[in-house]
Amino acid sequence: MKSYQSVGVAQIYPWRPHAFQRDYLLSLAREAGARTSELVCNGSFVRCYDKQYQTLGFGTVDHCVKCRLGRGRESSDRPFKVDWSKKNIPVLGEEQAMISNRAAIVRAEVQGDLGTEVGADGLVQAYRAGYHSAIRWIEECNLDLVLVFNGRIDLLKGVVDAAVASGVDFMSYERSWFGDGLMMLPNENCLGLRHIHAMCAAVGASTLAEEDRLRAEQIINARVHRTGSNEWRDFQKRGATEYVDLISQIGRPPKVLVLPSSTYETWGHDDWRVEWTDNFEAIDYLQSILGIPFEDFLVRGHPIWAQRVGVSFGERADRHYREYCERRGIRYLEPGSAVHTSALIDASELIALNAGSSVIEAVWRGKPVVSLAASIYQHIGVCPTLLGPGQSLELPDDATRRRQIVKFIHAMDRIAPTFVNHLKAVSSGEQQAFEGGDFGDIARQFQADSLMAPGKNKAAVGAPIKREPTLVENARKLFKYGDR
Repeated sequence: MKSYQSVGVAQIYPWRPHAFQRDYLLSLAREAGARTSELVCNGSFVRCYDKQYQTLGFGTVDHCVKCRLGRGRESSDRPFKVDWSKKNIPVLGEEQAMISNRAAIVRAEVQGDLGTEVGADGLVQAYRAGYHSAIRWIEECNLDLVLVFNGRIDLLKGVVDAAVASGVDFMSYERSWFGDGLMMLPNENCLGLRHIHAMCAAVGASTLAEEDRLRAEQIINARVHRTGSNEWRDFQKRGATEYVDLISQIGRPPKVLVLPSSTYETWGHDDWRVEWTDNFEAIDYLQSILGIPFEDFLVRGHPIWAQRVGVSFGERADRHYREYCERRGIRYLEPGSAVHTSALIDASELIALNAGSSVIEAVWRGKPVVSLAASIYQHIGVCPTLLGPGQSLELPDDATRRRQIVKFIHAMDRIAPTFVNHLKAVSSGEQQAFEGGDFGDIARQFQADSLMAPGKNKAAVGAPIKREPTLVENARKLFKYGDR
């Protein structure tokens, strides 16, 4: 098994609950006998991603103060400062590296949403500073492993690319989908699909133990019936209007229900590439192979398009889908509509997604699903995926869909995350740590090049670890300041 002697952590943005997770990783690395270092940002006048994306504050040095105060309590053996004097030294491929950052700031849906002014020079300057600083950090601290939060966002994407250029192992970390453990991807940033796809293919071909099946079904039922979850966002919680007189609200039930999702964060990532010009071309193709008139389609605008995410609402996506539906004669349901998506799924014959998580509700309610984009469930046999024109459509039967969705949920809940037994969700933004976490679980995943490394998550669980939250963490918990 690989042994890491010098471990670096790059957190930069202390969004909830990731500052807590940064502390946990630093403490585990130190307990394992490794020297630790951290790449830290002490602030600049550059308008980095956080300053442009977040909602509260002036978008200048006040965000720098928030990041510095919110780093956490655990200290590293050697802090290493981001050198902002490197912000004007170009890096090959920097514009492509920042495409998803620019798209996320305005929640772009199509290429036309992304003007040259979006993000201005700040994102690229932050990326450059992150890249050049990380190159020196890796060299001077002799790092043999870099743990980086997210790995997509400006400075942090620079750290990832610096690790690649330096030939050093890196692992991105983020909160897991269902709250326990950490989602950690060896040599991939947070958007990577290589390990996820390999895991899903393996789990999809296996047989679940009874206790695993029951746990996964419990998660599915909690989501389907909206009884509460530890997911980061829980849309359209169960209410009195859930199934009230659907026909009077939408007319006849649709044969095809299209539930689009925003995909701006995946822009520019090879793992998510499709041959469609956009999702509208994909819907057109689906209609042509189904032979179902557009008048029997219904597009339901995603509820998040009616909510603020960062500085932006989802009016661009709403407008594009509304105009597309007008051109095609498709019924369109606005993002803010009180009609519950669950009721629409029940009333429809087939559900079309572009990688959305509504696959869970649809399959569990007995509906066939088609994905029009790459997804994390693409290789587990839940539904067919159409990545471009000319592909055929073969729908699995209901029993197969239900069996495979349970395996998928089990994989994402118990197998994909690391430290899943030692970091337990208290809420969507809080975790309780327990003694006994094994830093060797990280090395095992690199050694096996797999999320299913032998011995992973097998360490005994000890007593709860007491930890006092920082002032910023308490403020963030109260105001959700800095949350995404």
